[in-house]
Amino acid sequence: MRFLTFILIVFLSSWSAWARPEHGDVREALDRAVQYLDLSQQKVTSGEDYFSGEWPSTMRSTRRIPLIGPAGTGGYDSNSFTVSSIHNALASIWKRQQLERIPPMLDLSMERILSYQNGDSFNFWPLLEPKLYQSTDPAFARIRRPNHFPIKYARLEAGCNVYNDADDTAVAFTAMQNYNLVRPENALELPSEIGPVFSRFRDVNRWTPHFYNLLHRTINTGAFMTWLEDEKPFRPKSYIPSTNRFYLPFGLNDVDCVVNANVLNALARYDELDTPGVKEACRYIERAFRKGRQKSCGVYYPSPFNAHYVVAKAFDAGVKCLEPAVKIAVKDILKKQLPDGSWRSSISGDDVHTSLYALNALLYAGQFETFSSGSAIDLGIGKALLSGHKNFDGSMSWKEGVFFSGGTFARHWIFWKSEAYTTSLAADALSLYLERHGNMAAE
Repeated sequence: MRFLTFILIVFLSSWSAWARPEHGDVREALDRAVQYLDLSQQKVTSGEDYFSGEWPSTMRSTRRIPLIGPAGTGGYDSNSFTVSSIHNALASIWKRQQLERIPPMLDLSMERILSYQNGDSFNFWPLLEPKLYQSTDPAFARIRRPNHFPIKYARLEAGCNVYNDADDTAVAFTAMQNYNLVRPENALELPSEIGPVFSRFRDVNRWTPHFYNLLHRTINTGAFMTWLEDEKPFRPKSYIPSTNRFYLPFGLNDVDCVVNANVLNALARYDELDTPGVKEACRYIERAFRKGRQKSCGVYYPSPFNAHYVVAKAFDAGVKCLEPAVKIAVKDILKKQLPDGSWRSSISGDDVHTSLYALNALLYAGQFETFSSGSAIDLGIGKALLSGHKNFDGSMSWKEGVFFSGGTFARHWIFWKSEAYTTSLAADALSLYLERHGNMAAE
């Protein structure tokens, strides 16, 4: 009897592993996920508390941090990266399924994204009045800072007033182009070229490489740097935030593989892959993956499959020089998938979010027969359907996970999370699966 029970369990497990999710179930989950994103988007502005067009996200410490406070310090955080990322996921879904809820959401989110524009590029935080000091320079009567994170010292608040960065700029440029594809009747005027915004700041013959990059042997790569600002010769005062200038964290620029992939994605979308630094960025990413540094090459991205995800997206957008890195990424993902279709994260409680990064990477990488990834994707989609939470209003959402961090010393000390961001990952995966399902041959 025990033997028969064992055989039955093996049979059922095998059947569930190979069975494809039903098309109707996937479509229903996609509709419910988009419904959640519609319901959770802020429709009005409330002072500095939250802003129309954005989706909720939080910024919290994971441990006691000197001058900041105990573990759990933090709160709601308005920032450009969250709204741009969800906007881009929704636009991608609309291009595949034309769900009627999506264009009105993009109208609101696009307006919000543009509020972060500063000159020819974009910043991470909103422009607000300082809470703890008044600058003697009228140019800094308002600064870039979080709207809820409790900051106790003026120097720390000044440290939040960072320069524009390549990451937020890349995803915002992508958002602008996506918006024009969805709303041609309201088309924005796009920049004539975006390449020079990024190519001005590259990791070439620098006197003072970032200590995080030195630790991981990322030196003179020729790739794009994170902060859109010239480095000055390092001086003690450049390490310390000032109330009369923008802040370059630690006085040093850095090179991040996720940032580079996002820049490559934007350049591909604008047909500017001849920009100086593109080939070097591809080589840098491929080398990081070949050396097994996929998890550590993202200075601000500690999630184990975040780099895989953005590299696969850039490859799908047309960055063909990323193919060697994509092959390594897919192999790594397939090797680490668990029998239930999920992937495990080294960050506590982050398995759902991590699994969606891995699943999206496989879907964006394509070439399902070449990579023999079809059955892994079927299994991953099945797990994604099971891990979604059905809400009382009929919508569906997925548990929030870590999509960003404070970087360097704070890489595991300050995390950004958003249930809306994670749900947008799930929705994008479901949408891709519906579109590409027919191309997946079960192995």
